[in-house]
Amino acid sequence: MAFLTGNKKQLIHRIAGIEGHVGSLKRLFDEDRECLEILMQISAIRSAIDRLSHAIFEEFVEATLQNIHTDEERSAAISEIRAAMETLK
Repeated sequence: MAFLTGNKKQLIHRIAGIEGHVGSLKRLFDEDRECLEILMQISAIRSAIDRLSHAIFEEFVEATLQNIHTDEERSAAISEIRAAMETLK
């Protein structure tokens, strides 16, 4: 089931930003830049990926909760959300 319906354009924009950060990281290596600059770029990439992950997780939870009609579906939804949370660790 596809959960990325509402903010797909925004999520793709975030991915493009991550690609830009990764390209900058490669240039830093190519230019033999200082380790601190490289580490700062890596930190920016991690932060951008974390923001993307959390945005996707929010959409996933919202979509999952909208589909609950029975106790069985609630149990399944809780399991799915817990599994998704584990991937964010």
